[in-house]
Amino acid sequence: MEDHRLKSYCLVVETKSFSRAAQAKHMTQSAMSRLVKSLEEELGITLLHRKGRTVVPTPEGRLFYEHARKILEDYTKLEQDISAATRLAKGALRLGASRTPAVHLLPQVIYDFSKAHPAIRIDLSVCKTSDVLKDLRDGKIDVGIVEGDVVDSVFFADVIAGDEIVIIAPENHPVTKKKTVTVQDLAAEPFILPDQGSGTRELIDAYFREAGIDAKRIKVRMTIGSPELIVQMVRAGLGLAFASKWSVFAGIKEGTVKIVKMPGRKLTRNFFLLGIEGEPAPAAREFRQFMKQYRFFIPF
Repeated sequence: MEDHRLKSYCLVVETKSFSRAAQAKHMTQSAMSRLVKSLEEELGITLLHRKGRTVVPTPEGRLFYEHARKILEDYTKLEQDISAATRLAKGALRLGASRTPAVHLLPQVIYDFSKAHPAIRIDLSVCKTSDVLKDLRDGKIDVGIVEGDVVDSVFFADVIAGDEIVIIAPENHPVTKKKTVTVQDLAAEPFILPDQGSGTRELIDAYFREAGIDAKRIKVRMTIGSPELIVQMVRAGLGLAFASKWSVFAGIKEGTVKIVKMPGRKLTRNFFLLGIEGEPAPAAREFRQFMKQYRFFIPF
């Protein structure tokens, strides 16, 4: 129902680039440029200026962008209201998830949910926990799935699965042979850590603080945003890492990585289904109900 030209124009303004907007829409840059050009010709104004490789809206273009966003939001609200009025769960479910649950929990969930609700289209974005929370707060997504505790009272949070963070090392690493591993042993080893802002990184930082390890003493060899790539780097012998049991299951089964006995307390956490308090859109309501009854396979 929405005008694809408006959506394309808004994407160009938001990404500040024809090429990035075209890539996001899976179209050529020239096709994206023609869409915006057709708007300018129809309106008789210049909407965008190029500054090197960056595209910025003119004053008229900024005004047009604000109205275009409002129109697109009204289209979405109209679809949701019609769906609610007819009690049909259809339309789009805007779902945001941090990477670990997106990769290890959601594929089977989405498959089963789509079988039960074929009329619902799922738009999934995968990003850091902090970005999922921001997108949910800004109304860009309907439902979020993240790891770790969420203390912001603006969200409701339902536990959907448990998790444990373990320390892993290459299969033949000396630390895997030790019956007792001390915090001093850990401080002497290079680590591959998740990006700042991820739920896993927050849990790791808290663990180091509780263990009395100065963050400056940690030998951070590299930081990576992908839990799966972290496991691959450990396999390659680049260092130790903290990782979810969900993401190391295959490596443990194959014997290419091993779990290191962790000093101190276990690092446990939950995966949460998040939303904004209030009446959800029909598709989001159906997904929330579906998730409350879903049962996950626990890795080990």
